[in-house]
Amino acid sequence: MALFNVDSNNTFGGIFVEEAGHYNVKVLPSSKYSKTKKTGNEMLTLDYEVLDGKYAGGQIRFNNVVWTPDNVELSVKRFNTLLVAADVPDGTTINSIEDILRGIIGKTLNVNTEWQQSDYSGKWNLNVKGYDKVDHTGSKPNGETRPNDNSQPQNKQSQPFNSDNGIDITDDDLPF
Repeated sequence: MALFNVDSNNTFGGIFVEEAGHYNVKVLPSSKYSKTKKTGNEMLTLDYEVLDGKYAGGQIRFNNVVWTPDNVELSVKRFNTLLVAADVPDGTTINSIEDILRGIIGKTLNVNTEWQQSDYSGKWNLNVKGYDKVDHTGSKPNGETRPNDNSQPQNKQSQPFNSDNGIDITDDDLPF
């Protein structure tokens, strides 16, 4: 009995957003609610899919939006900016951070991204710096690519066949 059949539609890979800029995006269902490890503050980790342009289908992941109870005014402004950009109507009552997550999945908006170096791994990742309503003229990459410090996109590291080094396999190693 065969283990599986090769299927070109079932592979890792895809489109990687390789430039900072302003992108029209949709909030993905992989987004989640949690609490920060250090302070226990409520947090949303939002994942986005680019809707148009040369990076359409690419993902911008791990945008952390934290509710800071020590500064409610700033927290309200932070989440309000996100919700207004996602076209949530004025006057909508927000009861919890979890409600925000349930309501924002699938919504579209425009995110402003910049490269930021991780304090933990030292790698450069796209970081969302701001939100706005969808730009009807389309996404606008700004040409700024990942700084060249030999860091790779984290999702490319888990793809062992995504290299130019090649793999030496002799016919004797093949089962067919």
